Parts: sequence; C-alpha cells; structure tokens
Amino acid sequence: MTAVLQWAALVMCLGCTLWRLPALFRGRNRGVFWAFFLISMCVALSIPAIYLPVDVLLGGVNFANVVLRLGLFTAVFLLAAKIAAAYNAPKARAFIRGPLGLAVLIACSAGILITYLLSDLSGSSPGLAGFGDQPSVIAYTVIGRLYAGFAAACLIAPTGQAAFSRLPALDRAAALSMCLGFAGICLALVAQATPWRLSSIMGLLSFGSILFVATGLALVWVSYLRGPQKQ
Repeated sequence: MTAVLQWAALVMCLGCTLWRLPALFRGRNRGVFWAFFLISMCVALSIPAIYLPVDVLLGGVNFANVVLRLGLFTAVFLLAAKIAAAYNAPKARAFIRGPLGLAVLIACSAGILITYLLSDLSGSSPGLAGFGDQPSVIAYTVIGRLYAGFAAACLIAPTGQAAFSRLPALDRAAALSMCLGFAGICLALVAQATPWRLSSIMGLLSFGSILFVATGLALVWVSYLRGPQKQ
C-alpha cells in the first residue's frame, strides 16, 4: 500500500510540476514551480528503486537522504507562505517567514547535518531503515519532519476555515484537501516519536498527506481556470 501511495504521489507531483511550466516561462509564481520540482525529487528519493542507484552515485553513505530532507525544507519554505497568503492568513505567513519560522528552518537544517555526521550510515538504506537503532538516526528522522510539521500546523486553521466557509464548492474542496494533508503531516510528526515510527502507518501518513496537499493545489488551479479571468 505504501509503495502505491509513493508512486501515486510522485505522479501527482510531477503532474503539478509540468502544470506550472507555462507560468514559469512567463515569470509568474516561479517559487511554486520549484517547490513542486523539489517535492517531486523528494518523493522520488523515497522510492527504493530510485533512491538506491542515486545514493550509490553519491558514495553509498545515504547522503541522498540528506538531499531529500533539505530539499523538502526548501520546498516547504517556498510553498507554505504562498498558501498562507492565498488564504488571507497574515499571522500564519508571519510565523512561517518571520524570525520564528526562519529560526526553526535553520535549526532543523543544522540538526539534519549534525545528526547525519554523528551517525554510522555506511551502506545505502532507503529511509535509513537499516539504522533505526542508532539514537542519532532517531533524532535525525524526527528533525527531518519537524520543519514541515511546524509549517503545516500554521496552515491547518486557515485552510480549515476556508473549507467551511461560503466559498464556492470547488474552492472549499481544495481547502479541505489541503487541511487534511497538513493535519496528516502533523500526525506523522507525532507518530515519529512513538513505536508507530516503524510501522506502515508512517508511509500512509506521509504520502497520503502529500497527495492531499497536491490535490488541493490542483483544485485551486482548476477553480482559477473556471473563473472569469484565465491565465
């Protein structure tokens, strides 16, 4: 089931990346394109068939996982503030792009690099599944979800309010889909600190959340195309 969700999330994210290409060439919302590009890369690197050959090229020491984590941080930074602005949530945007959000981003990025260097990670292992008994790896995986969890927590209220507002049905469906995705990201962060971190629940939460968020953003675009002003 997790493998199906991984590939489904990859296809969805690649589709969203291609969907943003025309806007990229016109110089509009380039950050959204690069966010989807990075998310596609991260989802691809979560799939063993892609991760293993890539990591071998990088030395076989699981540096591909570091690329995945830092790429995800960058994607969240690019995308989360735009979503907050779209839902008229200045406080959420200030949390994400303000001093607190930047401090969380820098601390998590440094934490990833430090715990990676403290770990013995010889031999490629997707998701670092083969090294889960090392305290530094446990810390690494929690830190790897922390920034996304922080940004997602900031966006649950704005998208949830929009989902139950008087907006058109398609816009409410988009907001609800994103709200469910952000809630799933937060649940995955909590589950990472429990024995459930070793179960398939983590995969379902992680990739299910990506699918919900990507679907919500796609619905926003469909709603925009159906409006009076079209790109």
